[in-house]
Amino acid sequence: MKSVTISIHGRVQGVGFRWTTARLANRLQVVGWVKNEPDGSVTVRAQADETSLNAFIEALKKSPTPYAKVSRLTITGKNVEDFKKFTITD
Repeated sequence: MKSVTISIHGRVQGVGFRWTTARLANRLQVVGWVKNEPDGSVTVRAQADETSLNAFIEALKKSPTPYAKVSRLTITGKNVEDFKKFTITD
């Protein structure tokens, strides 16, 4: 199990990014959360096996919704947490 924090910049708020990210996470069996940040970015905490997590990150780079435009994505490693599902937070 691997856990990361992903900071996503670009046109990622007000375009369904969190909702489509949650759907993508559920499809790939990724657990964690996604939330909007005050600076207009989106933060994702994601945990899964390495194959699923890599597929999730690649899909986020391309944007899970056609209305968003990802300009920059930063990934940092974190300790594994005990997430049970993927949620959208405020």
